[in-house]
Amino acid sequence: MGVCPKCGEGLRGRALQGVLEVDVAHAGETWEVAREKILRAVDRGVMGGHKGVKIIHGYGAGSGQGVIRSHAVPLLRSLAVKVGGRLAPDKQNPGAHVLWLERKG
Repeated sequence: MGVCPKCGEGLRGRALQGVLEVDVAHAGETWEVAREKILRAVDRGVMGGHKGVKIIHGYGAGSGQGVIRSHAVPLLRSLAVKVGGRLAPDKQNPGAHVLWLERKG
């Protein structure tokens, strides 16, 4: 599954919990606030042994801009590389992505 980004300890063999879900776009967040929420969520997901972290970033339906999404997806891609996970769009919600922490095979 990878290593802890804080201490470098291997995380293989830890009991996996479900997907941690965090909404970073529907309480009037600025990008800076949303970014901090994402970083904390991924940290909690890794440290807590979650299978993945679902980030609800919105897609700009209200404003048509998708400002948080346009920043969140590249950040999540870089975090996926850092923690050894993989990023995928949420199949049920076009305004969300899941950073899978569980490695298959």
